[in-house]
Amino acid sequence: MSLEKRRSSNRVEVIEVVVRPKKYYPVGRDRTEDGRDKIFVSKYEKFRIFKNVIILSLAMMTQYVAYQGTLNLQSSLNAEDGLGTIACSCIYLSMGLSCLFLPTLMIRQLTCKGTLVLGMFCFLPYIGLQLFSRFYTLVPAGILLGLAAAPMWAAQATYLTQISQIYAIITSSSVDAVITLFFGIFFFAWQNADTIGNLLSSLAPPTHWPSHH
Repeated sequence: MSLEKRRSSNRVEVIEVVVRPKKYYPVGRDRTEDGRDKIFVSKYEKFRIFKNVIILSLAMMTQYVAYQGTLNLQSSLNAEDGLGTIACSCIYLSMGLSCLFLPTLMIRQLTCKGTLVLGMFCFLPYIGLQLFSRFYTLVPAGILLGLAAAPMWAAQATYLTQISQIYAIITSSSVDAVITLFFGIFFFAWQNADTIGNLLSSLAPPTHWPSHH
């Protein structure tokens, strides 16, 4: 990504950013002579970028409050026949395989935002099916979650890195400093999800857990 020029008018300030191989964060668009894309960024874009960082951080935190809090209880919540442990194993086995093939493919086809949305939706069956935990429900849901998690995390990192580059250009800041700031905000929220999830789990009486009997 490189900065070509900055131009101003009475109505809007526009920064032209050349991206390769494709655009992810367009406000307007044009083509360079060599076929690369330009992103036309308005002067208000830095506020929208920062807002998106906050929204993404809170969305992932909310998702992982439910997921991580549930995951930490699997060995006791679904102890019968080792269901909880087996389902967790399926999650991380499928996630490892997914890391090798799916992230690049999905981000190219769906873009970062589309991959993030789809990945988050794929967490819902595993979380919801804790209320009806059986091998034929939790294991497939765990596999689906694992397959979606790797592209989701790759899209999250790619998205934050790309908007950090644009934010750094707009604000004349160091790209490394902006990337560090945005990832710091994101992981501050995400790391708190585990604490909040465990706290909420501890408040629920054990008799309220679903039973297979």
